[in-house]
Amino acid sequence: MNETTWERWGAASGLIAVAAGAAAVLFERGGVSPDDPAEEIVRFFAANASAQLMQSVLFVIGAAALLWFIASLRAFLAAAEGGTARLSTLVFGAGITQIVLNLMAQAFQIGAATTPPEQMTAGLVAMMNATFALANVPLAVMLAAVAAVSLRYRAFPRWLGWLAAAAAIAYTLLSVSVAAGDGPLAPGGALSYALYPAVVLWQVPAAIIMIMRIGRGAGAEHTATGLSPTPETP
Repeated sequence: MNETTWERWGAASGLIAVAAGAAAVLFERGGVSPDDPAEEIVRFFAANASAQLMQSVLFVIGAAALLWFIASLRAFLAAAEGGTARLSTLVFGAGITQIVLNLMAQAFQIGAATTPPEQMTAGLVAMMNATFALANVPLAVMLAAVAAVSLRYRAFPRWLGWLAAAAAIAYTLLSVSVAAGDGPLAPGGALSYALYPAVVLWQVPAAIIMIMRIGRGAGAEHTATGLSPTPETP
């Protein structure tokens, strides 16, 4: 298998991550807040332990695929950005941070799903919800950096750059859910569910474009010639 084929598989791993996440969503059974009565928290995890566990397993599989995609995304963006590839490196670092925080949140969810119901505490639920919310911060940074490289260096089409910018705004809003006790942005709130697909709406076309361009796109031409791309004039 040559290098270009490996790179395309790396881009395709973004689609694998989306597929694993979509399968995990099928096991979504709502959620609970630390403010809910203790008996309701116990009842929720007792009734949904298997679904919560399976959902976490699928998200962990998706995280493994996402690690590969983030590495491929960094290389793809760096080819267009050139120079020190500072923004592309920021994309990579923020993406890895988001994955680590999400895995920590899944660890809390697995712990909640495997804890005997009578030992469940509101504190464990609070830590789980807070970690999920905090994972949105680096994801917003990653998407904003992708938007910057796309709009300035034309790594992706402009429309996809603006879509990344919109997704960054969505995840910035989701980041405040860590302090939202209730309301639409609180964990399980209507707006939180509506904003989460924003990254998928960017990631699917981004992965497809990467697959199509790798080995023959503008980034590959810059790499082959050793020339740095010229930033787009505002």
